[in-house]
Amino acid sequence: MRNPAVFGFSLALAACSTDGPASENGAGAAAESLAVAEPLPAAGAGACAAASGPLLHVASPDWREQVIYMLMIDRFDDGDPSNNDQGHGEYDPSQPSHFSGGDLQGVIDRLDYLRDLGVTAVWTTPIFYNQWWSTPYQATGWHGYWPAHFQRVDPHFGTLADYRRLAHELHCRGMYLIQDTIANHVGNFYAYEGEYDPDDTAAGFYLLEPDSHQPAPAQYPFNQIDRLNPEHHAADIYHWTPPITDFSSLHQEHHHSLGHVGDINTENPEVIAKFKEIYKYWIDEAGVDAFRMDTVSLVPFPFWNQFLRDDDGIYAHARAKGKEHFLTFGEATAVSDPYDDAGERRVAAYLETGGQLGPNSMLSYPLYHGINRALARGAPSATLGYRLERHMANYPDPFTMPTFIDNHDTARFLAAGHPAAFRQALALLFTIPGIPIVYQGTEQALPESRMAMFAGGHRNPQGSFDRGSEHYQYLRRLTALRAGHPVFSRGSLEVLASETAGPGVLAFRREYGGESAVVVLNTANHSAMAHRLDIGAAPFQRLEQLFAEAFVKPGVKPGVKPGAEPGAEPVVTGADGGLSLRLPPRAVVVLRPVGGSVSAGEQSTAMEMAIEVDSAAIEGGVYSGDFELTGRVGQANAGLRWIPNGNFDQAIEFTADDLGEWRITVPVRDLGESSQFLQIYSPEANELSGRVNYTTRVTEAALSAAVADDPDDARGPTGQYVTPQHPDSARQREIEAVSARTAGRNLELTLTMAEITTPWLPPYGFDNVLLTIFFDLPDREGATVLPLLDASVPESMDWDLAHYARGWDSYTYLASGASANRQGDKLGVSPAVRADKDSRAITLFYEGAALGIDDWAGSRIYVTTWSATAEGDYIDFRPEPADWFFSGGEPGDPKILDDALLELGQP
Repeated sequence: MRNPAVFGFSLALAACSTDGPASENGAGAAAESLAVAEPLPAAGAGACAAASGPLLHVASPDWREQVIYMLMIDRFDDGDPSNNDQGHGEYDPSQPSHFSGGDLQGVIDRLDYLRDLGVTAVWTTPIFYNQWWSTPYQATGWHGYWPAHFQRVDPHFGTLADYRRLAHELHCRGMYLIQDTIANHVGNFYAYEGEYDPDDTAAGFYLLEPDSHQPAPAQYPFNQIDRLNPEHHAADIYHWTPPITDFSSLHQEHHHSLGHVGDINTENPEVIAKFKEIYKYWIDEAGVDAFRMDTVSLVPFPFWNQFLRDDDGIYAHARAKGKEHFLTFGEATAVSDPYDDAGERRVAAYLETGGQLGPNSMLSYPLYHGINRALARGAPSATLGYRLERHMANYPDPFTMPTFIDNHDTARFLAAGHPAAFRQALALLFTIPGIPIVYQGTEQALPESRMAMFAGGHRNPQGSFDRGSEHYQYLRRLTALRAGHPVFSRGSLEVLASETAGPGVLAFRREYGGESAVVVLNTANHSAMAHRLDIGAAPFQRLEQLFAEAFVKPGVKPGVKPGAEPGAEPVVTGADGGLSLRLPPRAVVVLRPVGGSVSAGEQSTAMEMAIEVDSAAIEGGVYSGDFELTGRVGQANAGLRWIPNGNFDQAIEFTADDLGEWRITVPVRDLGESSQFLQIYSPEANELSGRVNYTTRVTEAALSAAVADDPDDARGPTGQYVTPQHPDSARQREIEAVSARTAGRNLELTLTMAEITTPWLPPYGFDNVLLTIFFDLPDREGATVLPLLDASVPESMDWDLAHYARGWDSYTYLASGASANRQGDKLGVSPAVRADKDSRAITLFYEGAALGIDDWAGSRIYVTTWSATAEGDYIDFRPEPADWFFSGGEPGDPKILDDALLELGQP
């Protein structure tokens, strides 16, 4: 390991102009400087060679053109094993709660790996000196978000010299350094017992770690944390409040603690001045190019305005250094319901509200949720089309809003999504507006959110830096596509087609500077058709394939996968200029109009055939039983297909009569109310009729069953388990009854719980419980081991299908590919979930058509409860009762607190 001295450096100052929209210190356009500065060099090898010392200060880039790689220092790579163990029992790679050994030297060692991937900026988790042990959490601050000193590098990660060298090495490669910043809190140093009295904040206050080597933060003024010390109380550095219990309360969000972290009083002028000093220090000493801003939503808004935009604030300081476009992107978790933009409006409010300005960008959380719901969980593609439209409309500069499919605070996309959906999500990420973020390990398709990348790190015995891996090479294609075509980083976006009834076609057009591109996806697990898309092309216009995944152009032999490689066969529009494509499951194709029309000899010779459907009496109707649909075509005895809900794989063949007339019977059997549509397709003419929309409503079950569960038995199989002790943990994991109803291909499962709570505002309407439900389907060979639960199914049962459901997540997987340590193959289907606090009922609705199930009769259903981490992992045991862990069991004991078994007989 090289350990360079900390060089002195001169501050060369400059501005960088771009052609983006103007905004105050915006990342896409120049802002007026408050000081005259000499030009800073652009990052790259030339500037590196010309520098007399470390290349710390370079001109701001056009952030629209960047690709960000987000990494957790402790879990990325271990470049210096000598700093792993600091002698306080905090280092143990076998434990998710302990330091694993990653450091700044490890990041430096892998910069060529990242550059070759196409990454241009690196966002690391905080480098600050952190709390090394928290008793309530039974964990260390390996992640960096429990600061004890904001101006020291944690010894586990390295030194200031290492951090400066990281900036230098990045800048020499034409790359940029993004620092993760914190202003909301310090580590976990105090708590309250008993009922909190806001008028007497000393009552019930106690220090959490009085006998630790870190009893309090190490930095002034944040070391004044003891509410019982009169001098500390007078300094007013903290809010001295208990944990947030109601995230709908703005007062709690801004003034209470997130868990047990010490919530800082950011209204205090001394605190504001100190944070300006701290983060200007990192710009000066380490040449930081941008800030990611943690928990922006938990800090009162005036702080951000002063911190960033005062005359002595961050933006003015960065401009004076020549960093004209100092990007700051904040974190405010937000989710929107389908076809509603409440989440986007919440995020946009942090950019500007009533003249109080916050960061110049924000993480695009509503779009993240939209991508995951549509691509990993089977929501209608129209919900994602709507999210893209709101991304463009709700933000003043959508091109500099960082976009992502997962990160360190969420479950991996692959936790719920099929690998084909994963590749599709990445293709989407790199062809929509925004700065794409790749979370560490995505390029290696890692399955767990916080597993290490390096050999010997947490849950990774082999290491994961294979440049030849499928997904590393796949991402290289995508980063090259985006870098080679500015239309993807700067162009307008118009949604051309999307599906409201379920997964299916999603198509959009990008335009910029005379270049246009069309992106077409099939989000379904079945074949679909994009029919006569108006892409603004001429008749018989040739379209070049810029990128393709799982797409085979009609006429190309199966197994041939045209991609971005030269020579991919072009696509041609129809006689009306419309684009029609048959799309295999999970296909993606990116097309660009080139040249003029193809020659007459190359034009399609398919026959024309009008398909008439007598839809007037059917359109918009509600049906509880079978009905007939009629129509006609212009050719006698024509072979036709009836396409239900755009699913070409379930097409039903039929034939017109001698007069070209036809009649079909549409069955209505499936439980529940559902919007449906059907179309008639002519394979010979490659012609598709208009849609016939209708609703099915089946309320009577053909089969039902119910079972009551023993009361007060949520104590695990031994009866000795103790639940997490945090204030919001109660009886949410206690099952009282299970009932099921089925008709046709659909099943409704209702769980009556002892309690349903929502203090954390879960999208699915319940928190503090993880449901894992296993289905034993008749006439199928399944598995007996329950993945990740350290348990097996009840005797004489095996399982074929599983459903993972919690307040933030819902997905299904199969027994195929499952083991004790791995969930099975993901289906990319999320059953509908709703919760009713008053009746204490969680209702789960399973559509058999999406799950490949025609009949639920004879099934057995095994329901289990437990709890999950924020990232979705099953919570572990600890020897003693703890706020966020179970106790009363040993590692390897079943992760089942309560369970119930329901059997569906035969009708």
